[in-house]
Amino acid sequence: MTEPAKPRAAHTLWAVLNQRCPNCRDGKIYARGMTMHTRCPSCNVLFEREPGYFMGSLYVSYALASVFILLGLIVGHQLMPNLDLGWVALMSGMVFVPCVPMVTRYARVIWMYFDHWSWPIRPSESEDAPPPQP
Repeated sequence: MTEPAKPRAAHTLWAVLNQRCPNCRDGKIYARGMTMHTRCPSCNVLFEREPGYFMGSLYVSYALASVFILLGLIVGHQLMPNLDLGWVALMSGMVFVPCVPMVTRYARVIWMYFDHWSWPIRPSESEDAPPPQP
């Protein structure tokens, strides 16, 4: 029996950017806003594998926020070199605040892809489950 082909990096990147299921790369992870589907609408895989599952996404979120704010500091300091760095940091933080929901969503998606890469899906997480609700 042959194993299914592993998805190419470009397809995986497309799926992460479009917030698709890490198992089938087809079903949407989020229903709307910050509301996640419990299971994939396409392959029925369980997204939250255990209680507290998304605690790991906090590390990803922290890294994304740090990069965003650091880039804001660098760009702000280059554009306004005479302005105190504290004010540049404050402005960078203020620009980041509206982006927090987006960063949170992508942190969860990236965490799910990392988790599914490092601990592949067990059959109990998809096959024995009831079908998704419309």
